[in-house]
Amino acid sequence: MNKSSSSRKVLRSCRRVLIKIGSQALSTGQGLNNRMIERLCDELSLLRDEGREFALVSSGAIAEGRAIMRFAENGINLSKKQALAAIGQGSLIRAYTDSFRRYGYTAAQILITREDLDDRHRYLNIRNTFTALFELGAIPIINENDTVSVDEIQFTDNDMLSAMIIPLVEPQALVILTDIDGVYAEDPRTNPDAQLLTEIRDLKAKDIKAHSGEAGSLGRGGMRSKLMAAYHASMLGIPTVITSAYKPQVISSVLEGKETGTFVHPRSRGRLPQKDHWISYVTRPKGRVVVDHGAAAAIVGSGKSLLPCGVVDIEGTFKAGDPIEIKEDGGDVIAVGLSNFTTDEVFRIKGANTSQVCSILEKECDEEVVHRNNMILRKDSGQ
Repeated sequence: MNKSSSSRKVLRSCRRVLIKIGSQALSTGQGLNNRMIERLCDELSLLRDEGREFALVSSGAIAEGRAIMRFAENGINLSKKQALAAIGQGSLIRAYTDSFRRYGYTAAQILITREDLDDRHRYLNIRNTFTALFELGAIPIINENDTVSVDEIQFTDNDMLSAMIIPLVEPQALVILTDIDGVYAEDPRTNPDAQLLTEIRDLKAKDIKAHSGEAGSLGRGGMRSKLMAAYHASMLGIPTVITSAYKPQVISSVLEGKETGTFVHPRSRGRLPQKDHWISYVTRPKGRVVVDHGAAAAIVGSGKSLLPCGVVDIEGTFKAGDPIEIKEDGGDVIAVGLSNFTTDEVFRIKGANTSQVCSILEKECDEEVVHRNNMILRKDSGQ
């Protein structure tokens, strides 16, 4: 048995799996690829009979809307895309509902915006919903809520959506189904002899570009976004398999540990806790505090909290509990963390000693602007 096959043994014991399938595999160009959906649902239903659980991140709403309304693939503005998503989403969820119902299983539609994951309370509420759905035996079908998303709050694509919801779904593995066999050492469209990588160990963000191709005409992603999703999964200790949706019984093969597609190893060390992942990669900073050199050295060099005496300036508007960036005066962003105060409160206490904070704000409160337990250092992205 080679190393790749040995590493994939962990997949055999995965009880809950998150699957992402993209627009290319779900569309025939004339509408939804119902044969693909039926085949996938047939396989997942049989695996459900064995006690496995699944959540499915499914693209395809806009592509189906285009087919229904006979829109050309290019030159569609945002409002038209949102309208097409609304038209296509009904057909998409109906296809899953009908296919699972044949086996006695229930599909549950969940539409998520980037803004939903930005807010900690909404984020945790979504996790509670997933927990309840699994307890009820339903199969969540997840998609971005394109109808209400705007450019500023869209996910890059559903690959990144699948990565961001890993802590919500709590799977033991991520499977990304695409229209090629896996990750190649070179672009197989320009080099027919390109080597398929059966596994990738210690995936780094800086290495992803080398394996990345352009997005297809029906999707916003490409191999880059799939590898970025796998990178995020690896930091959470979750293995990923990137493989072709067109292979018969592909999910069964993956979960049997067979050498199917590309297996991306989870990190063995330095894994991120769920809260740290949310602070670092899911939520977006609502503002920024600028700190002096002494405070920056204490944070980076000694792992200290950010105290009011080190703050020299504030940017943006944020509430207590919102994520904010911490930037060294005249330098770079050194950390991101959850603020204990509002923008106005930080303005009032900046430069003050900790013993003065409660009297300045005239209330009992924390002494730190950002506590070390709620702070993540911004490390080099190439790690």
